[in-house]
Amino acid sequence: MCSTYTGVLLVLLCLLHLCNTNKHLAIPGSRVGKGNLALSHEKRLIKDLIDTYKEAGVTGRPVKNSSEPISLKYGLGLVQILRLDEKNQVLTIRAWNRLIWTDYLLSWNSSDYGGVSEVRVPAKDIWRPDLVLYNYADDRLSEFRDALCVVSENGEVLWIPTSIFKSACSIDITNFPFDSQICHLKFGSWSYDGLKLDIDFYQDSPHISLTDYVPSNEWDVLAHPGRKNVIFYPCCTQPFPDLTFTVVIKRQVKSILLTLQTNVTQVQAPKSSDLSYQNYWLEIQPYAASCYITD
Repeated sequence: MCSTYTGVLLVLLCLLHLCNTNKHLAIPGSRVGKGNLALSHEKRLIKDLIDTYKEAGVTGRPVKNSSEPISLKYGLGLVQILRLDEKNQVLTIRAWNRLIWTDYLLSWNSSDYGGVSEVRVPAKDIWRPDLVLYNYADDRLSEFRDALCVVSENGEVLWIPTSIFKSACSIDITNFPFDSQICHLKFGSWSYDGLKLDIDFYQDSPHISLTDYVPSNEWDVLAHPGRKNVIFYPCCTQPFPDLTFTVVIKRQVKSILLTLQTNVTQVQAPKSSDLSYQNYWLEIQPYAASCYITD
């Protein structure tokens, strides 16, 4: 009799254990994480990468040897010429940025994660190169918009944020309105020399990309080359590389004629047909120019 009850009790205990186990069964191809959550391979991988960075910290270059430089590839893509402020000598553009570098802390074996070879991670959670526009003309502390980083299993990081750049540009209006302007955008690391962070052109392409460019109604782009400079300052023995992009633009005369026609703000008409005794003037707002006819 006791053996019968014991057998029944064992069966009930086994069934109860099986029911509790089934509550936490993971979805196919996944692993149970904290709190018994079923995580996909991609989710588990992202969590592991971010956890690694939390332990290592985002401060300091991600290299195994401190004497090892990080190679950064950078590309600038022009989207729009928003404004050329002749008075304050400032060029404002909207652009794509393409940055690519390798981070050994973000490498993995895809076979350990169900074949996942590429993921997206928040840029704020990993180290990023401190690339800045040297000849900036505004007071913003950050020029790059927020965007996810695309990370490959070999540790390669691709970051493509958008930006609105305001750069100082020397303006020459001697030939206005038939003038051309030459503006430069100089990019480099704010704190690292070339032995710590070397910089070169994205896909070895030494020019501004116009693939996504929206043509301006006021300016024609005549040239858009890029050049790498390596400078040695009197204070230091280390090299300081930068990438300087040049935009050569020519004013569209037809846009000037249209602007002059549509932006006349004040006209004092003559009171008689005899203009020799009348004064009248036109004020053109965009260029703070005035035309006077006097006796």
